[in-house]
Amino acid sequence: MISKQRFFYATLLSAFILSCSQSPSTPEEYLAQGDAQLERGDLSSAVESYRLALHQDTLNPVILARLAQAYRKQKKFDAADNFFYRAIDIPFSAGVEALKSGDDSTAFASFQRTLEIYPQHPLALAKLGDILLARGQDDEALRHFQKSSEANPELADTWVKLGRLYAQKKQTEQAKAAFNKAIQMNINSFRSYLGLGQIYLEEKNWLLAADQFDKALQVNPQSQAARDGLQQARQNF
Repeated sequence: MISKQRFFYATLLSAFILSCSQSPSTPEEYLAQGDAQLERGDLSSAVESYRLALHQDTLNPVILARLAQAYRKQKKFDAADNFFYRAIDIPFSAGVEALKSGDDSTAFASFQRTLEIYPQHPLALAKLGDILLARGQDDEALRHFQKSSEANPELADTWVKLGRLYAQKKQTEQAKAAFNKAIQMNINSFRSYLGLGQIYLEEKNWLLAADQFDKALQVNPQSQAARDGLQQARQNF
């Protein structure tokens, strides 16, 4: 009788242990398992868990980013870079496509997801700035353009947008610096020459204004705005 009771309780215990240690079956469960393994330093097991998650959800940027993190800890940098770039490309490309279709809400969310993976993504920051600017949230737009320019100072278009916002806010020295930085990055930055010309007109610095509008016309000889600015400056020599 005792042996039967022991067998019964042993069977129950085995069933309980089995139920508590069932293998993951969904991407979310594999992801959670991988996170736990990564945290305790079991890198090989974490990679395996993330790969099993990725097998079920091949376009999940969070899984791709975690896999990149695990490979980086293993010092497998080529693999890490490959998965990292895939991770940020998926939400960023989705945002670009959403913008093309006129869905700025989806685009905004996609660019934010990109920044969750890579907070210094310069193009995602700039795209968010564009959306915020279109929504009339100038201060937030300015902040995103500033972050974009810090993440990648070589993006001339971002400096142009900064210059125009600074000029709009009457922060003329910052505007001049931004426009000049854009020209440094792109000698044919037409909008920068126009922006500088307008600032110098407002400052009644006619010679400098004329010089900037003349440079704008060299880039775009058809620009009526540049011709008008040049004429106004010359009339005040």
